[in-house]
Amino acid sequence: VVVWLLVVKLSLLLFVVVKFIMMMKLVVLLFTFWSCSLAAKPFKHGWGTVQEMMAAHGKFHLNIPEQKDIEFMANTYAAVTTGTSCKSKMANETYTVEEATIDVARRLKEVNSSVLVGMYYRSSMVMEIQDCSLFASEWKKNPQWYLRDDKGKLVQEKGNYRLDYTNPEAAAFFVKVLVNITTWMTERGAPALDYVYIDNGPSEREYESYAPGIGAARSALLVNKTYETFGATQAELDRRGHNQRVIVNSMDTMWEAQKHVDSGVAASMFDHWTIIQFINKTTGEFNYTMMDEAFEMVTGPLLSNITTQIKGWPGPLVAQKDVYPSTLHQPTTFPEYQAISAERFVSELAFFLLVADENDYWIYSWFWDWEDYVPNDPTSTMPSEFFSAAKCPLGPPKGKYTRVSNTWTYRREFEHASVFVDLTNRTNSKVTFAGCDL
Repeated sequence: VVVWLLVVKLSLLLFVVVKFIMMMKLVVLLFTFWSCSLAAKPFKHGWGTVQEMMAAHGKFHLNIPEQKDIEFMANTYAAVTTGTSCKSKMANETYTVEEATIDVARRLKEVNSSVLVGMYYRSSMVMEIQDCSLFASEWKKNPQWYLRDDKGKLVQEKGNYRLDYTNPEAAAFFVKVLVNITTWMTERGAPALDYVYIDNGPSEREYESYAPGIGAARSALLVNKTYETFGATQAELDRRGHNQRVIVNSMDTMWEAQKHVDSGVAASMFDHWTIIQFINKTTGEFNYTMMDEAFEMVTGPLLSNITTQIKGWPGPLVAQKDVYPSTLHQPTTFPEYQAISAERFVSELAFFLLVADENDYWIYSWFWDWEDYVPNDPTSTMPSEFFSAAKCPLGPPKGKYTRVSNTWTYRREFEHASVFVDLTNRTNSKVTFAGCDL
């Protein structure tokens, strides 16, 4: 009888333990489902035309954007990243950098509520935050948040202080700055911003040397803590439940792509696409192997569930803002910039369409100013008429690109277009649209 009672008790205990484990698994499953339902999904575009996947990234500086330019931006691009500087009349003389940017965001949304709008921030230096932000006073009252080298000397970049991401309070401050701007609403009661854009995601080089005077071990920690801060911002946006994203710039290598994805942010920018380190700075010719690896990276599984903004450029720039190799004519006037931008549009578009999926957006310009994306301004670098090829029927891709055997040429087919990329001759690359007269 004693043995029988013991067996019964053990059986009951085992039953309770099994039920508890099953319940815990269910709790974990439900929590995972809940977390995934809150997490921001990638932005997705249509395949009707190239214009549906084009984005702008233009900061306004001295002048407040005119209404005609607001209307052009909102009705032309699928996404617009903007911001301003402390030199802006609006930010410096009337409003903070946040108020000035939100004013433009609201105007864009008023014209077209479906346009995606984001605000530009820097991660490498506090610049606007310390000079003309709602948070300038708080920053200045907390010098313990300022980055110092290993000997205790303040670290500056271009005369601006940097934030020490290894200080939990400093990192929390940056998250607060970014999240705050996403709480501002339009008159219709919707968020004025769909994302925050963070420039200067730390590179692999910075992992070894974050700044002069900072050793390897601390450099690695700073890089890791910086990416943790980006991820904490995305997590807070997810918690708030408005499907807002964090876009981080400076994803040009597989190492950087892995850091971006591991951080948990919803989107990244491939900034130096087809320029600078991917070309010979004397001749402007491609580094074939590096470009081939870039094609594979963008289309690979690592980036398949995030939005990638790919920055296109009007030719082989060896340095920003607009420097060509010495073997090419260097444009110096705005009419020249406009003509080259129009002339190279289709060949540069080919490099994007070769790798694009429904989560990816293309930005094409000479630089990052408002006037690089709107026409008919005295300092516009884009043509007076928007690129006609962007309005041609495209349709979804028929599959992934293929590399032509034993060459550095590539092909890809769309429903209404054919893409050809030639790494040995940049301008030989092209997109042929069926039934569209260019």
